[in-house]
Amino acid sequence: MRKLAAALLGCLLLTGCAASWQGEVRYKILSVDNSTPTEMFKLELVGDAPRGSLGSDSLSPRFLQPSKVSGGAVVGDEIVCSTRQEKGSAIGDSNVQTYLDECKKA
Repeated sequence: MRKLAAALLGCLLLTGCAASWQGEVRYKILSVDNSTPTEMFKLELVGDAPRGSLGSDSLSPRFLQPSKVSGGAVVGDEIVCSTRQEKGSAIGDSNVQTYLDECKKA
């Protein structure tokens, strides 16, 4: 019984480090990056990182394909994206991963 309790406690500790956050984030389109075969917008966070996010370092700068923005945004425009951040567990990837979805011109 003690071994089972120790195993369960160990599993809880290892997976307890995982975290996630989701919210709306406002970006400004700084430039168009043509250094790769796929054209990308270079985005910068407008203002401070949202409260509760897992870190502003992974929020800005970001790169996004222009086709992923609805509303015909161009350089200088601000956009709002549904943003999701995930941080892995102690045994997995512990870096914060940021995903931008459903971006639209602000």
